[in-house]
Amino acid sequence: MLDPKYIRANLELVKDWARKKRVKVDIDGWGKLDDKRKELQQKFDEKRAEQNKASAEIAKADASEREAMIAKVWDLKKEVQQAEEELKAAMVEWDELLMNIPNPPSPSMPEWASDEDNVTIKEWWKIPEFDFEVKDHMQLWTALNLIDVETAAEVSGSRFYYLKNEAVLMQFAIVNLVFQTLWNEEVIKKLIKEKWLNLSSKAFQPMLPPVMIRNDVQKSIHRVFGEQTYKFEEDKINMVASAEHTMAPYYMWKTLEKSELPVRFIGYSSAFRREAGTYWKDMWGILRVHQFDKLEMESFTDAETWEDEQKLIVAIQEYLVQQLEIPYRLQQVCTWDTGKPDYNQFDIECWIPSQGKYRETHTSDYMTDFQMRGVKSFYKDEDGKKKLLHTNDATAFAIGRILIAIFENNQTKDGKIVIPNVLRPFMGGREMIG
Repeated sequence: MLDPKYIRANLELVKDWARKKRVKVDIDGWGKLDDKRKELQQKFDEKRAEQNKASAEIAKADASEREAMIAKVWDLKKEVQQAEEELKAAMVEWDELLMNIPNPPSPSMPEWASDEDNVTIKEWWKIPEFDFEVKDHMQLWTALNLIDVETAAEVSGSRFYYLKNEAVLMQFAIVNLVFQTLWNEEVIKKLIKEKWLNLSSKAFQPMLPPVMIRNDVQKSIHRVFGEQTYKFEEDKINMVASAEHTMAPYYMWKTLEKSELPVRFIGYSSAFRREAGTYWKDMWGILRVHQFDKLEMESFTDAETWEDEQKLIVAIQEYLVQQLEIPYRLQQVCTWDTGKPDYNQFDIECWIPSQGKYRETHTSDYMTDFQMRGVKSFYKDEDGKKKLLHTNDATAFAIGRILIAIFENNQTKDGKIVIPNVLRPFMGGREMIG
C-alpha cells in the first residue's frame, strides 16, 4: 500500500495515477475518512486519558467520595468503549479504501487503453514456416497420448487435465533447466555483464513455497484476485494464484541488513484460479485452466538498485526462452494493462503457430515498496535507518503455456515433436517425441 501521509499530501496526483490504471477508487472519500479517523482517534485518546486519570484519583480519595468516583469511571469506561467501536468501524472503511489505491505507474509506461496498446521493444527469432497444416497443442497431445481432459472433467470438472508420459518428463526437464540456470552464479554474472548492470551476481535460491496463504496476508501484499481466488472462508485461508504470493511475504515482520541484499528466490508451485467470468476465453486447450504449475522469480532489493534488478530479471526471462529457441516479442506494458501494485511491467509473448499470433507467457513486475508496507518487511541502510524492502516478481515459466509454445513450434509433418536441444539432457538424450 502507499504511505497514507503521502496520499494525503498528494490527493490530486494519486487520483491521476488511479485514472491511468483504470482503478475505480474514491480517493476524495478516503481523504474525508482520514479526517474522520483522526477525529475519532483523538476522541478515543482523550476519553481513555480521562478514564485513566479518574481511576488513579480513586486511590487518593476519601472513602465517602469513592462510590461516586467509581460510578463516574464506569460511565467513562462506556464512553471509551463507544469511542473505540466508532474508531474501529471508521478504520475498517478507511483501510478498505486505502488497499484499493494503486501504486503509481512508471513514467516510462505508455498511457493507452488495452493490451493491444503495449509497446513492442524487440522481436527475437524467425517465426517458423510450415509446409503442412499446423496442428494445435491439443491435437498433438491427444494423438501422442500426452493429455486426458475427458477423465479430468469426470473426476474434477471442466478446465482440469491429466498430463501424461513425455509431456510430464518435459515439464520436469523445464523445471530442472530453470533451477540449474538460476542457481548458476556464472549465468547471472554473464547477463549482468551483457546488460552493463551494477548488481550483485548472487544466484537465486530454489524454493518450494506453500500453496495456501492467510487471507489477511494475501490482502496485505495486494495479491487477492477477488472472484478469481479460491477461498476457504471458515479457515480464512486462500489458494495461491501464483508462487510469488507466498514468497513475497517471506520476510514479514523482519528486518534485513543491507549487506544481505539482494535476496533472490526461484520458486515452483501449483497455482489455482477460478477463472470466474472468463468462460468464453480460451476454452480450447490448457491456456486458461483452474490449476497450473509455475516457476516464479522473487527478488528483494533496496530502493537504489530496483531498476537494474528488473532489467536483470527480464534478461533472465529472455535467456530462458532463447534457450528453447521459441520466437517471442518483448513488450513494455501500458498503464491500462498493468496491475494495481505494479510500478513497471514488461511482458514476453511467445509465438503460438495454431493461433498465428503471440500470446503472453511471461510477466515481470516491479512494485517499489508497495507490497512490503503491509507486511512490515524492512532493511537497514548504511546509517542504520530502517527502510521498506523493494520487490520484483516475474515468471520464469508458466509450465502449461510454455509447453504449448514448445510443442506447436517444434511439430513435424507426421505429428512428432522435436525436443529442444537444451532439454534433451533432462529427457534421457531423446531427440523426438512420437
